[in-house]
Amino acid sequence: MGFGPGSLLYESYGDRAGFVFAPATGLMQLMYPALGKGVEEHSAFYDEPFARLVRSVPQILGMIFDGDRAGEQAHGVRDFHRDIKGTMPGGERYHALDPETFFWAHATFVDVAFRVDDLVRRRMSRTVREAYYAETVDWWRMYGMTMRVVPRTYGDFLEYWDHHVENVLEVTPAAQGLIDFLNEPWRMEQPWLPGPLWQLGSRLGGLPARDIAAGCLPPVLRERCGFGWNPAQAASHAAFMTSMRVVWPHVPERVRLLPRARAAYRRQGRTGFDAAMARVEAGPVPGLAREA
Repeated sequence: MGFGPGSLLYESYGDRAGFVFAPATGLMQLMYPALGKGVEEHSAFYDEPFARLVRSVPQILGMIFDGDRAGEQAHGVRDFHRDIKGTMPGGERYHALDPETFFWAHATFVDVAFRVDDLVRRRMSRTVREAYYAETVDWWRMYGMTMRVVPRTYGDFLEYWDHHVENVLEVTPAAQGLIDFLNEPWRMEQPWLPGPLWQLGSRLGGLPARDIAAGCLPPVLRERCGFGWNPAQAASHAAFMTSMRVVWPHVPERVRLLPRARAAYRRQGRTGFDAAMARVEAGPVPGLAREA
């Protein structure tokens, strides 16, 4: 199983606009209790929180863009998590490959696809979104894990998402670490940039970047995380998102697209996202099989 020309995922997911949402997405991952505990105990997150957010992205993108190697990439991502396990504060065991935990991480990547469309395209109809979601279910299926935890339709996914935002996510120690980093990045120099450059860049751009991250969170999570949000911050965030919406479609593709997507398009070709959507609009959304 894989994706290729004409697939909605293949034609759209390589857009760098998704990185606008990366800090908020990473924070929502860390707010899932078992996932946050795994990161807290099994990664160098507190030394390099930004790097942790993007470390797994190339391999996950490979599941969409690497053609015959997509299955290998899926198994690599899954198997990387086999030894991430331990005990929660209440005594219950956790494992990164618990289906509910692993699917939440996948769900955050699904969410980004629709956020990017809202931000820079605004072209997906409900019919297209249903078909797009069906492809993300196939994306999950590549991991070889149970389908029991997977919402059946796009509407079910929205209900699943809202339930987790309202009732499941919390400020775990790992989430608090990222919140502290966003609030005062100059206190946590990163190994991938010389100290003086980090100090200068983080002081100039740190708080605006923090406000972009906070603005991309659902309001209930923004409040739960303790981010202040006054009218000036809200206006600045709205202006930034509007500028992205206006400017980004005119940026050359060699800048907009991630290297893995560009390489796939050179190797396999593409139909374009508009053609992929037109195909969906012309026919029924395929049904989704679900494990009993």
